[in-house]
Amino acid sequence: MKRSSPWCWIGVVGLLMGCGGPLDEEPAPEAPLETPQERVEQTIVRELPDGSLVTETTSITVEEQRAQLALRDEYVRKLRSGVSQQDLDDLLIDSGCAGSSLWLFAGTNQTGRQLCLYKQVGANYAWLDLGTVLYLYVPPIFLTWAGRVRSLYSGVHPGSLQSCTPTLCYTHFYQNFGAYQRIDSVPATDPFGGNLVLNQAYLYTP
Repeated sequence: MKRSSPWCWIGVVGLLMGCGGPLDEEPAPEAPLETPQERVEQTIVRELPDGSLVTETTSITVEEQRAQLALRDEYVRKLRSGVSQQDLDDLLIDSGCAGSSLWLFAGTNQTGRQLCLYKQVGANYAWLDLGTVLYLYVPPIFLTWAGRVRSLYSGVHPGSLQSCTPTLCYTHFYQNFGAYQRIDSVPATDPFGGNLVLNQAYLYTP
């Protein structure tokens, strides 16, 4: 915060005591403090041709996140209206989450921390264990994305979020989605009252 010069205060005190003339100029008002913009983390996971995963984490402002959502909304609107592919491609010039297969959010209504998944080009389907993707590190604990998805916005690939063990996926607890579907609220808990969580993301090429 800026501080007034001590010489200004001497002049003011002198004026109040009757031993100084009028001040020539008003002190400049203090500049308002800028409010820091709220930020969220985006984690981007890409599957490589050999099946390995590359993860990148970046930080963006909430306003930037809203702008990306608006851009995807516009893309979907144009896609469904039958515009040319060139016009669609112009909306996806972005090295971050823009062209990804699936957006997952930690908050309802597409808010909060975000996980963006890219399915390998040419692959018929893809699975991702959300328990292997870091959500937050609170020393000494590593928290993962398993059970943390509260809303989503799918891309070109349909799929589902499922609750699975190494040998099976439960048929009573899942969230299916179609291509370019926006789901504002994803169930957080097992509807039968168990301790299952949605811990697998599945994408496929129709």
